[in-house]
Amino acid sequence: MTYTAGELAKKLGVSARTVRFYDEKNLLSPQSYSEAGYRLYDDGSAERLQKILMLRFMDFSIEQIEKIMHQNDFNVKESLNEQERLLLAKKQHIEQILCAVQKTKSILAAKSDNTCGVQKNEGENEDDFWKNMRHIVDITRKREYVIAQYEQDDNLQKRISIHDYSTSSVGFYQWMLEKINLAPNMKILDIGCGNAAFWLSIAHLLPENLEIHLVDYSSGMLSSAQRNMQEINAQFPEKNLHYILDRRDAADFSYPVSDFDRVMANHLLFHLNSEARFALYQKISSLLKEGGLFTCSLIGQKHLFELHELLREHYPQIKIPSNSFDILLENAHLELDHYFKVLETDEQKNDLLVPDEQAVLLYVSSYSDEAKDTVMGDRDQFLSYVREKKNADGFFFIHKSTGIVTCEKKKSP
Repeated sequence: MTYTAGELAKKLGVSARTVRFYDEKNLLSPQSYSEAGYRLYDDGSAERLQKILMLRFMDFSIEQIEKIMHQNDFNVKESLNEQERLLLAKKQHIEQILCAVQKTKSILAAKSDNTCGVQKNEGENEDDFWKNMRHIVDITRKREYVIAQYEQDDNLQKRISIHDYSTSSVGFYQWMLEKINLAPNMKILDIGCGNAAFWLSIAHLLPENLEIHLVDYSSGMLSSAQRNMQEINAQFPEKNLHYILDRRDAADFSYPVSDFDRVMANHLLFHLNSEARFALYQKISSLLKEGGLFTCSLIGQKHLFELHELLREHYPQIKIPSNSFDILLENAHLELDHYFKVLETDEQKNDLLVPDEQAVLLYVSSYSDEAKDTVMGDRDQFLSYVREKKNADGFFFIHKSTGIVTCEKKKSP
C-alpha cells in the first residue's frame, strides 16, 4: 500500500511537516513519486518512521538515529545502555531541582506563617524565593560542569601531565600511598576513582590479595579504569588483585558492600556541595569497619597560585574552578571532625618547575570549553605570557599545594 506524506503522517499520528523533516534529514526517503511529483511511501516506510519516532521519544539525537538506521554494524545495545544512563542522569537532575524547589517553598511557607501574629512582608518572601532559586541554579550548573569535565579522561590526562614537572623526589601518588598504609588482604573502596591512574602508578608497590572497589559516576572513566586494572593484573599477576567496577554517584551515594578497611575520595569532595558531602560522610562511616580509615586528598588555598595570577592578569574571563571550592586542605578537618576522628592533615612539600609552555596551555584548556576556546584562540600570545614568567633557568615556577586528610572511623558508643 502506498501513502502520501499526509496519509503517512495521519497513519502514525504526526504532522506532515514531521514526515518532511525526516525526509530532509535522509532518514525517511520516499519509495516513489506520483505523476504529479508527490512523494509516496509504503508500509516499509511506515515501519521505519515508527522506529525513528520511538528513538526520538527516548531522546536520541538525530545524529544517533542516523547511525542506528544507516550503519549495519552499529551497536544498538550499547547505544541503548548509554541512552539509559543519560536519561537516568536527567531524571536525577530533575528530581534534584524538584526537591530544591519544594525545600524553597517550605522555607517561604514557614516564613509567611503568621503564628506569632506578625504580618510578613510579601516582598521579602519574593526576595528570599529568588535568592534560593539562584542558589539552585548555581548548584545545578556546577554539577553539570563537573559531569562534562570528567565524562572522559582527556581532561584528567591534561591535568595529570603537568605534574610530571614536580620538584619532589616522590610522586604524589606514592606519597599518598604511604599515608594510606595498605596491608595484604585489605578491602578498599575508591570513590571517584576516575581512570584509576592512582592504582596504575603505584601498582608495583601494592601488597598482595587486595580487593579494590572502583566507583565513579562517568562510564567513560570506568572504561579507562578497567583497562588500567587489566594492565596491572597482566603485569603483576603474583599480587592477586581483585577489582570491582561500579557506576555510582558520589552526590547521592549508596553501596551494597561494607566492612572496608580503607575508603578513599581523592580530589572529589570539592566537587560536591556541603549537603552532599555530609550525606557522603555518614555513608562512608557506615561502610568502614571498626578501626578503618577514610582518606581524602584535597588542594590548598595557594594551589597553582602563580598560574592563576597569570590568568587573572591576562584572561580574567576564564573561571578558575578552585575559586568556587568551599572545602580545602586547610579547613577540611572542621567538617570531617563531626563524622570521623581526624588523625592528621598532611601537605606534600612539592612544587612545579615547568619548562614546556605547551603543558601549561593544555592544563588551562582543561578548565572548561570557554577556557579552551580562549587560550587556543590566543595560543601564541598565551605561550608568550608563560615564557615571560620563566626564571633564568627556563622554568615557570608554580607552587603546588596538595595533601591528604586521614580519618579513622569513630568507635561505636
